[in-house]
Amino acid sequence: MEILISAIIWVGKILIAVIALIGGALAVWLAWAALAWATTKHEPVEYYLGWDGYSHPIRLYRKISKAEADALHANGSVYLIGHYDGRKLTRVTKILKGAVFFDFEYTYHAHGVLKSAKTTNAQGEVKIREYDRWGRGRRDGPGFW
Repeated sequence: MEILISAIIWVGKILIAVIALIGGALAVWLAWAALAWATTKHEPVEYYLGWDGYSHPIRLYRKISKAEADALHANGSVYLIGHYDGRKLTRVTKILKGAVFFDFEYTYHAHGVLKSAKTTNAQGEVKIREYDRWGRGRRDGPGFW
C-alpha cells in the first residue's frame, strides 16, 4: 500500500512539473509573439489579404505586394490597404469588387492607446467610437460597425 501511495505522489509531482514546464513555455512564446508584433516596422502603406478580430484596431495579416493588390483589384477580388504611422495602424480600407467595402480610421492617445475609431461602411454610413485613456470603449457607443 505504501508503494502505491509513493507511486501516486511521484506521478503527481511529475504531472505538476510537466504542467509548469508547458505553462512556462507558453508564457515565453506569448511574450515573444507580443514583442515581435509590437516591434514590427511597417511601410506607410501596405496591402493584405485578410484581417482578424472584431475589436479595434483590427489586425491585418497575409501581407501582399502592391502588384498583387493591383492584380486582385483588376479581378474584382478582395484585399485590404493598411496605412501606418510608424508602428500604429491609422487607417484600413477593404476593397471588394473594385469598391470600398469598409474604411476604418484610428487615432491614438499620446501614450499609444486607441483613442477613437471612425468606421464607414459600404453605404457610406459613418460611426465614431471613442475610447478612454485605457482603451475601453464607451458603453453608450455604437458596436463594431
